[in-house]
This record gives sequence, structure tokens and C-alpha cells, in this order.
Amino acid sequence: MASVIIANSNKDSARRIGAVLKSSGLLLSGICTTGAQVMEMTNYHYRGGVVVCSLDLPDLPAADLPGMARNYDFLFIAKPFQAGMVPALESACLMTPLRKSELSASVYMFLNLSDPVSPAVKKKIASGALDAKETVGRAKALLMERNYFTEPQAHRFLQKKSMDTGKKLAETAMVVLELF
Repeated sequence: MASVIIANSNKDSARRIGAVLKSSGLLLSGICTTGAQVMEMTNYHYRGGVVVCSLDLPDLPAADLPGMARNYDFLFIAKPFQAGMVPALESACLMTPLRKSELSASVYMFLNLSDPVSPAVKKKIASGALDAKETVGRAKALLMERNYFTEPQAHRFLQKKSMDTGKKLAETAMVVLELF
């Protein structure tokens, strides 16, 4: 099972984020307050998952963490004054104040991208009832709007997830759209 890890230098904020995710039915693997703890926990839970991470960890720059934690996706939580850092992160972001629904949906998206595509979606894609380019475009637009990706970042994210899971790009896009 994939891990959900919360990383925030403020333990109370981390607990509140954890409570929101728990109320959505997600199980948490742990809470970290430093980048070193994130590295230790992601190594321990080697199967992968999602790290919901603030940008202000005291010991490591947040932008460096995704490259160090294999098999983990990062969902960064940025404060409005940190908006200038977001395009350089190459990871999904949410801006504070957080909406509970967007936080839960984003975490579920990462966790469910590797799940099999439903037979109904496969049938729509195979029959041509679903326009692949339009679906990918809608998924990219959603990632850009909700998770602050640039268009190239959103496209690269969908491509990477497609390759990692062995799904077609349109199937991965459909999973993203179904989860929001």
C-alpha cells in the first residue's frame, strides 16, 4: 500500500493536514518536521506514495526533496508569498488557505494513478467516443488550475505517470479528471 507522509516544520499544521486527510479516509504513514525525517521515512516506506510538504522545512530546500525520495510524488503546500517558487518546483502545489476537498482530491489523484483504468473508460477510449487530445488537454488544464503546474510541467507529469504505470496518456488523463 502506498504511503502518505506529511512534512511541515509546524507540527500543529502537520496534524491539521493529517486530520483532513484522515477524515477523507486516507491512512497516514507519518508526520515529519525536517527534510532529514522525510528522507528517512521515504526510505523506510520504500514502496512509494505521496509526501504532502510545506516549502519551509528547516534543513533542506523543498525543491531538492523530490529528487532524493524515489517512488514518491510531492504535493507542496505554498503560502501566497512563496508563489514565485512554485514554477521551479516541478511538482504539484496547492496554495494556502487550503480547501479540504482540493487537498484530499490531489492526494487521491497521486495514489490512484497507478490503479487499473475502469472498463468503461477503456471502452470509451477504444471506441473513439472519448477524444484523446481533448481529454489530455482538459487534464492538463485542471492540473494547471488546481496544482499550479505550467503547461509543459502538466504534460510532463501526465507523460511520466503514463510511462510509470504502463497506461496510455489518455487513460492517465481520464484518471486525473475522474478524481476531481
